[in-house]
Amino acid sequence: MLLSTYALFAQNNLGPRLTAMGNNGAAVTDVWSLQANPSGISRLKKTTVSLNYTKHFFGNEISTQGLVAVIPFKNDFIGTTFQRYGFSEYNESKVGFAYAKKFGEKLSIALNGNYHQLKISNYGSSNGFSIDFGLLYHFNNDFTFGAFVNNPSKEKFSSTTVFAAIPTSYNIGASYFASDKVLIATTISKTLDQSIDIKLGIDYKMFDLLSLRGGLSAKPFKQYVGFGLNYRKFLIDMATTYDTNLGYEPQMALGYAF
Repeated sequence: MLLSTYALFAQNNLGPRLTAMGNNGAAVTDVWSLQANPSGISRLKKTTVSLNYTKHFFGNEISTQGLVAVIPFKNDFIGTTFQRYGFSEYNESKVGFAYAKKFGEKLSIALNGNYHQLKISNYGSSNGFSIDFGLLYHFNNDFTFGAFVNNPSKEKFSSTTVFAAIPTSYNIGASYFASDKVLIATTISKTLDQSIDIKLGIDYKMFDLLSLRGGLSAKPFKQYVGFGLNYRKFLIDMATTYDTNLGYEPQMALGYAF
């Protein structure tokens, strides 16, 4: 018997900050950029670690746990990610290692390698590998352009019993600091065999401690809202995704910037 799960989209969790901004990962600097455009880590100035938990729409048992960490070395940046989605009978895991490099003050390029594992009760497990590429270009202090591609070689899981594809997506976007407190970002994404998705988000820094965020995505239509607390070296971010058919999907991340 052939069991097909087609493509595994649940693994691409961008963390509460980028999620609250409408899943805008193309041109926003954040530790969780490792899960989207890995070159987005190239503006981090301190070693940063963040732990995430997401509660999904579908039932009480299904959740995602994630961990990201970035270490900067002047113009070089190393990052690692771990993510697990599912429940006892079905789960997907991904481990990634990224390297990003700054070329001057404007251009950054990054490469991320991922190991994927899929486990289904009574069917066994399967694994696969994928590569992500990303770049950021800072035209000035206010305007940034970003682009990234996930799994351009269209890799799949290795098992012949459980057929599953690792999603391939192409993404471009931009971010703009309208003021020293307001960041506006947009991303256009195309996942193979899916409609083009347009995302728009905003991050409003009320003061040093508190930021408010919101966003929208078109295909499918979803609404996003969240906030972040930055207290000394501790980072607390929360976000909620609202789907008109499925309801709310809350998530939270705890981080520390050394």
